[in-house]
Amino acid sequence: MPESKKGALKRAKRLGFPKSNVVKSKYGGYFIAPKGITSKKLKRGYADCRAKGGSKSTCAAVIHKQQKRKK
Repeated sequence: MPESKKGALKRAKRLGFPKSNVVKSKYGGYFIAPKGITSKKLKRGYADCRAKGGSKSTCAAVIHKQQKRKK
């Protein structure tokens, strides 16, 4: 579920995520990207995937696979 920026930042702090992992989707709303995702572009891709209705695990797996290809 997309959140407001304030809500996502509060939840990220409570869960121990850095502020940089809170990302805005181009489809609206903010999401907390997994800690293993390092680039801004891939974090945005994760947020967009979630905004389109993808599950946390599916979106994370797709993005981690893309990140491995870049290395």
